[in-house]
Amino acid sequence: MSNAIILLYLARHGTTVLNQKNAFRGNKDVPLSSEGIRDAHQLAEFFKDEPISFIVSSDRQRATQTANILKGSHAVPLETTSVLRALNVGKFSGQQRTPENIKELQQYLDNPDEKIPDGESLSEFRGRIQPAVREAIEIADDSALPGVLVAHSSVVHEASNLILGSHTACLVKPGGVAAIYISNGKLGMQAVYRPFEVSAEELGRADTIS
Repeated sequence: MSNAIILLYLARHGTTVLNQKNAFRGNKDVPLSSEGIRDAHQLAEFFKDEPISFIVSSDRQRATQTANILKGSHAVPLETTSVLRALNVGKFSGQQRTPENIKELQQYLDNPDEKIPDGESLSEFRGRIQPAVREAIEIADDSALPGVLVAHSSVVHEASNLILGSHTACLVKPGGVAAIYISNGKLGMQAVYRPFEVSAEELGRADTIS
């Protein structure tokens, strides 16, 4: 990222009990686990000396807890919004990531206009996340300092799809950070803190969703 200007950070919330149980979070409003609290404090350390212009968080507990800890001593506004919630995987929320559940969910992701039972379609999710990411980039660009979005793995994946054309091109662990930057007039995105240890080639789309 030499000669690149960072416009926006996307921080993934810290670990929850559902992460530890290898279950889909989706629309479950679960708090951080003790490990997740540690993740958030490590995030705060990462951002301690980073000049930022704003923080906007998903309104889910796991994200707002992370954002409040991350904010630390930064004298910047912190707002919460339902727009940045994870993909609502409906009936899969809270269920184990079994091969059967992953395969069934993948069918809905492969047909983006088809609504997940009791949830939303991938197209509906894209319709709220992509404009939010674009707006955040514009606001940060106008302020001349990067902003921070605190959200979920599915939001990071959709930002990666928007910027890089691939949902799995930029993956981060709970408590990880990706950055959207501009270099030579072109937008890029990459993990900048605690990148996912597993390669995208080893993962299916449904296997990486929040």
